[in-house]
Parts: sequence; structure tokens; C-alpha cells
Amino acid sequence: MRTGRFFFLVALIVLMFFRGQICYADIIPVITLQNGAERYSIGGKVALLEDAGGELSFGQVLDLDTAFRMSKQENPVFGPSSSTVWCAFRLQNKSKENKWYLEVGNSYLNQAELYEQTANGEYRRIKTGTGEPFKDRSIQTNRIIIPLHIALGSEKMYYLRFQSRNILRFPLQISTMPALYERNHPYDLANGMYFGLMFSLVILNLFVYLSLRDKSYLLYILYILCLALDIASIRGYIGEWLPESFMWLVNNRIFSGLTIFFGVAFSNSFLGVKRQMPALYRWSYAIFASVIIIFFLSMLRLYVLSFVWMLLTLIPGFIYIYITGISAWRKGFKPALYLTIAYGAMGTGTFIYALKDNNLLPENSFTEGAMQWGSVTEALVLSFALASKFNYYKREKDEAQELAIKQANAFSQQLIQSQEYERKRIAAELHDSIGQSLILIKNKVLLLRKRTHEPHKVEQHAQDLTESVTHTINEIRAISYALRPFQLDMLGLTASVQSLVEEVAQASGIHICVEADNIDGLFPKEDEINLYRIVQECLSNIVKHSGASQARLSLSRNEQVVQLKIEDNGRGMSSSAAAAQKKTGFGLLGIQERINILAGNWLIKEAVPQGTIIHISIPLSVKYANA
Repeated sequence: MRTGRFFFLVALIVLMFFRGQICYADIIPVITLQNGAERYSIGGKVALLEDAGGELSFGQVLDLDTAFRMSKQENPVFGPSSSTVWCAFRLQNKSKENKWYLEVGNSYLNQAELYEQTANGEYRRIKTGTGEPFKDRSIQTNRIIIPLHIALGSEKMYYLRFQSRNILRFPLQISTMPALYERNHPYDLANGMYFGLMFSLVILNLFVYLSLRDKSYLLYILYILCLALDIASIRGYIGEWLPESFMWLVNNRIFSGLTIFFGVAFSNSFLGVKRQMPALYRWSYAIFASVIIIFFLSMLRLYVLSFVWMLLTLIPGFIYIYITGISAWRKGFKPALYLTIAYGAMGTGTFIYALKDNNLLPENSFTEGAMQWGSVTEALVLSFALASKFNYYKREKDEAQELAIKQANAFSQQLIQSQEYERKRIAAELHDSIGQSLILIKNKVLLLRKRTHEPHKVEQHAQDLTESVTHTINEIRAISYALRPFQLDMLGLTASVQSLVEEVAQASGIHICVEADNIDGLFPKEDEINLYRIVQECLSNIVKHSGASQARLSLSRNEQVVQLKIEDNGRGMSSSAAAAQKKTGFGLLGIQERINILAGNWLIKEAVPQGTIIHISIPLSVKYANA
């Protein structure tokens, strides 16, 4: 019994003495490279150590090897993290191949360092990642590939150090170069087709923009270009051709922020949000401000926080575009549906890619390329949406022109009918009034000749003849005045309007109050007659149709506009009836045409408690505005 206790104490002392000599690496499972297999996924066979502050040196990590824990994930992921993660694995080469390579399945890692054990027990460091110049990579490709120097039949210990400025994820795979080439070739082919298509759309729409000068095309080009450059950064391609002095564009997520900015700006321009939905448009300012915060956080080197803020900006950005797109579609703008579908495809692809990055979906060719499939679908549908928008407005323009032609033809027909009616009326007045008066004068002259021997009757016939001539002259003056009011040339526009109101009031018995500013000389002569006729037609409508007892006319000049307001206390006219009369009634149609000639606008509404108000605004030209 005493002997057993003695040996137990001796064993305990030995274990305590050699505690520092026992390495946790000794219990890491050995990854054996064998003949017949050219690819090994080792993400679940490595030990991990998280250094939250990123301050541990490699020597300190070796001293803390007991703190390593075996990975529980096939593709280790730590989410958006600024931590440094150390990874350890053991490798034994029992194959006939001595050229093996480690591929890290995340080309967007800022730092990736391999510490490889050499023959004398020391460690050699190999640095790569987006934070290192592309020319310094051991293998110059878009992927992070590091050669492993392991002799046939030997066993080595490897340490990896990873640091990211966004998602800290590092799928690990060991392969031979032929196996890497065979696996990556389809991806490279798909990526080449993707970027070729995206840049082709950029060039194509650039030519369209130069032809149409539509701002929507320019914003679409900038959006697609920044989106393609951002995905090129994620895939590791951009570091190959971008000068080292401009790599900060990649490391600071500049392209990501610009993609959000131009995506929202394009949507605003395409949908006309500022004009059609001003309340929603104000929310875009918050998104633009959030993009500026992304850049500001990057400048402060808070890269992970900048990445997280970018994700938080992306979500409301998509929501804003969906809401404005659906709202515009419900208002009748059909191309908005294509925009909503396009951004829906992009949002779906981004969501699938994010789930893959967090190991919530398996990594395969579909999930790995989800964001690219989504973006290329979006780019194609948006290009179709732009064409649909062009056709939509072209159809609207054609329909408006066709309607304008129909209205012009209808107005021309009514104008011709009106001219014929006016000629008929003048002919009737000349025949019935002046003609009869002239016949009467002729008869009186003949009668006067026959009675030259009766002086008292000659004097009476001469007086009757004078009255007939005077009456005829007045009728001729009235007809001439109706054709062209002489006051316009003699007294001016203001006095002519006042005189017209007085004549209408006297003839109709309607009490009409006039308030008129002096507007003489504010319009060219050809425009004065149009304004005069507008007033004349409005007063005529009051006399003929309103049944009013009182009316009021206000004519005023307000800065660059002349305001004409005519109201009465008659039967009134509803807005819908006024709109119908504008289309069918020749009187109101004539007013409309004269207002169009004057580049003005008008409104007919009901007065309170009864009656009608006609409000007409006529702008002054620059030439006459300062008169």
C-alpha cells in the first residue's frame, strides 16, 4: 500500500515538472495526405484561439497553446468581428505528392498569415490577404492560396492567423494545384461571364445616356459599376489591377457605400419620387446621411463597425426602394413593377449569400454565387425597366399629341362653324337692320323728290331721313365695335375692360363691381385682344346662363403675373360640370384656347354660398414684366 502511494506521488511530481513540456498540439488530430485524394476540407479538424484585442504575438500564442479549442464548424465563422483568430492544425504527408496548397475560401480577408514549421523546429511566416500588396503574394491569383512545403513521409505543425474588416470566416481546404485549378475553373468562367455582362451593360447604357441625356441612365450606370466593383473586391479580383495607392477604396468599403447611394438615387430618379411622393422622398436623405457615416467610420479605422453600419443601412435602403416602387406602380406607373422585381432579386441574392456567410446555409455553387446571380438579374431587369420607362413616356407623349390633334381639329371645326355663324349673324344684321334702314332711306328720298312742291312735308321727311341715317350709322358702329373694340386702340386695355363691364351691366341689369389695376402696356397688342375677349366671354356667360343679380370683376397685377377673378351669385357650376363644359362648351373652350395662347392657367369653382368663381392667372413675359 505504501509502495502504491509512493509511485503515485512520484508520478504527480513528474507531471508537474513536465507540465510546460506537454503541448495541446499533440492531441490535435493529424490530417493525413494520402494517395488517391487531391482535396481535403480541414475546417472541422483545426484548433482555434480567439485574440479579441489582436495583441498576441506568435511566440505568445505558442505559450498559450492549451487555450486552443477544436473547431465545431466545417467552415469556421466568427461573424462581423475585429478579433484576431489563430488556427492550428497538424499535417502528415503519406502521399506521393510533395506540392500541396492551402486555400482559404474567403478572398476578402484583410490578413492571412501562415506559420509553417521548418526542419530545425522554427517557424517561417507567409503573409497574404487584401491588406498585402498583390505583387507580394506567393501565388498571384484572386484567391488566398498558400503553398505548403511538406516532404514525403513527414509531419508538420501549422499555425494560421486571420483578421478581417467585415465577416471573419475562413473555410480551409488543402489541395494539389491540378485539383485547385479543376475546382476553381468553373467559378472563374462564371465570374468572367458575370463581369463581362455587367460592364457590357455599363457601356451600352452609357451610349443610351449620351443619346437621351436622361439622368436615370447615368445613375443606373454608376450603380451597376459600383456594384460590379464591390463584388470584384469580394472576389479578390480588383487587387490585381488596382494600384496599391488606391487599395483603400477596397479596404474601406467605398464601393459598398457608393452602391447603396447610387441605388437609392437611381430609384428616386426613375420613379420621380421627389415630384410624385415628396413625403417619402425625405427618407432618402436619412439613407444618404447613413452612407456618409459608413465612410466616416472607415476614416476612423473602425472598419468592423463601418461594415455593420453598412448592413444596417442596406436594409432600410431596400425597404425604401420597395415602398416607393410599389407606391409608384399603384399610381399607374407600370415600369415601377420591373424596378421592384429587380431589387427583389438583388435583395434575395444578398440574403442567401449572408446566410451562407454565417453557416446558416451550406456552401455550394448556388449560395456562393447568389449575390452575383441576384445582381446580374437585377441589372438586366433594370435595363429592361429603363426601356419600358422610355416607351411608357413615349406612349404618353404620342397619346397627348394625338389628343392635342383631336382637340385642335375639334376646335378648328367649331371655329369654322363659329365663323360661319358669325358671318350669318352679320349678314342677317346687315340685311335685316342696315338693309331695311337703307331701303327706308331710299324710299324717303324718292318720296322727298315727289313732294318738292310741299315745303312743310319736305322738312318732315328730311328730319325722318336724318334720324334713319343716324340710326343706321349707330348700327354700323355697333357691328364694327363687336368685331374690334375701338377703345383698345384709343383708351387702352384697362379702360376698355371697365367700359365693357359698364355696357354689360347697363344692358343686363346686373350690378357688376369692378376693381382694376392699370395693366396698360403689360401685354403685346395681339395679347390684349385675347384678354379682352376672355373678359367679354366670361361676362356673356354670366348674363346668359347664371341668372345672377350681382357680379364682381377683379383685375390685378401681382409681381410677374396678372390675376383676373370673376365671380357671381348665380346658380353656380360644380367642378365636374365645369370640367365637362371645358371640353364641350364652345364658349369655355374658346376661353381655354385664349388662355393657352397667353401661357396662363385657370380654375372654375363654386362660390359660397352660391355662384361661380373663375380665377385666371396670366404670366408676364420678361420684356413686359418690368414695364
